[in-house]
Amino acid sequence: MRTRHSALFVLTLVALTAHAGQVFEWTDASGKRHFSDTPPSGVDAKPTGIRTNAPTPTAQPAGGAAQSTGGAPTTWAEKNADFAKRKAEQAENTAKANEEAEQARRKKEACEQATAQLKMLESGSRVQRINNAGEREVLDDAGRAEEIARTRDVIKQACDN
Repeated sequence: MRTRHSALFVLTLVALTAHAGQVFEWTDASGKRHFSDTPPSGVDAKPTGIRTNAPTPTAQPAGGAAQSTGGAPTTWAEKNADFAKRKAEQAENTAKANEEAEQARRKKEACEQATAQLKMLESGSRVQRINNAGEREVLDDAGRAEEIARTRDVIKQACDN
């Protein structure tokens, strides 16, 4: 069973250190086996015969930090900046969607109110309104026709799809 775990450990280590080039094996003073791409000094480490492909080095700019070449972010700072940018865009899109929904709600409400007012004006019942002086005045036929025309204009603006 211990051999199976050692073999799995070696395979896992090889997979994790695929860029290492060569894997070494050694046993410490307590008899525990270790595997690594760089053995500690003063230890009799033996190459396991497992060779891996070394990565191709990437040139870094003079500043020392790796910079993205238009692809995926490579450094944590770039990843954080990219995340912050996406989060800000998402917040902006959410705010825009909320504003559009609020405008649609207001427009629907104005349409419903204008439609109800038009029904009331066309019903033939006596209609009153408050004038600029704060007094009630009953609309005559001319005033009712004027108010119906104004309400229909409001309906055109508020209820168009």
